[in-house]
Amino acid sequence: MPDDTVPAEQAAAATTPVAPPIFRNHHFLALWAAQATSQVAQNGINLALLVLVQERTHSPAAVSLTVLSFIVPSVLFGILAGVFVDRMDKKVILVATNALRACAVLGYIFFDQTLGLILMVNFLFATISQFFSPAEVASIPRLVRREDLLTANSLFNLTFNATQLIGFIVLTPLMIKLFGVSAFFVLAAILYVLAAILVSLLPRERARLTIVSSAESQRIILSIWAEIKEGWAILTHDRTSSLAMAQWTLVTTMVPLLAVVGPAFAEGVMKARPEDMVFLFAPAGIGMIVSTTLLNRLAHRFAKQTLITAGLVILGISLLLVASAKTGGSYLLYNLLGRVIDTSGLVMELIPIIMVLAFFLGIAAALINIPSTTIIQERCPASF
Repeated sequence: MPDDTVPAEQAAAATTPVAPPIFRNHHFLALWAAQATSQVAQNGINLALLVLVQERTHSPAAVSLTVLSFIVPSVLFGILAGVFVDRMDKKVILVATNALRACAVLGYIFFDQTLGLILMVNFLFATISQFFSPAEVASIPRLVRREDLLTANSLFNLTFNATQLIGFIVLTPLMIKLFGVSAFFVLAAILYVLAAILVSLLPRERARLTIVSSAESQRIILSIWAEIKEGWAILTHDRTSSLAMAQWTLVTTMVPLLAVVGPAFAEGVMKARPEDMVFLFAPAGIGMIVSTTLLNRLAHRFAKQTLITAGLVILGISLLLVASAKTGGSYLLYNLLGRVIDTSGLVMELIPIIMVLAFFLGIAAALINIPSTTIIQERCPASF
């Protein structure tokens, strides 16, 4: 009698869904989980620190200095960090930076008496982060096969966007409202410790610290300077590229500007707590997602510059309406409605109005950012 057991087992195995190879790569999963936990902490700290400074100082200028203390380390140490990471064991850097950031986050609790101390701690924290990002990116091709690189980068990009939603919009405002800013900083430190444990599971790298000769250092500096001059020449001689760069700069600088005015706007205009500026950022993020989703279809029907122009118009109108908003509603909206209906006694809540306008700000940002970036990529060399 023939044995049907083996064919039956083979048929069952054939019908059992098999996970993609990358999800069976334990080293990649450890790095991916570390990215998720550290990014949740990072995005949450961005909001919590602005809330802390606003509560301590009630000064937009102080919030501006806080944003600058985030940005300046990337300008000063970004290139240096990349060169250093290339010559070091990536695992050592990932473990060290996560552990050091856990300690630095606790500094926000113990050194929050004055703005100067907060800025010093934040500068240190942001400087450490400059070494983490290039080590994380460089670890991906070391841990996954070449044919899995696209999937790995897509997963990291997806996690990057998801952690912005979780850390900036959901977790941090909830933690601050329920337990206070200090409690969130403790949670962020725990997340960084967890990330350090996860990356400690990665394999060691054979590379060792390489001493860079003075000649090589000079060559690197000259190469960087040549690329800067090449980029400047392109921008000054190509009107389309320079216009796209100006438009891209406009929308990318708008985000830190909103971060600066957000806490004061929530407290002074919306009559809410500084952490309630999430009502401004959450709908904007949703608007960017919606606009990005529709952009592929729109790009087949309209020119890139047409889409950018539409985004600028929407941006200008939305900012005008936000600027006209006051407690109890928008004077401009009241005046427009007053031409149609009797608005006496009509009370319009401000937060829903701000959320709708923020949604359109997000749509405008994507309409400007993505086409302008594409124009720059198309007209500039890859080294730019």
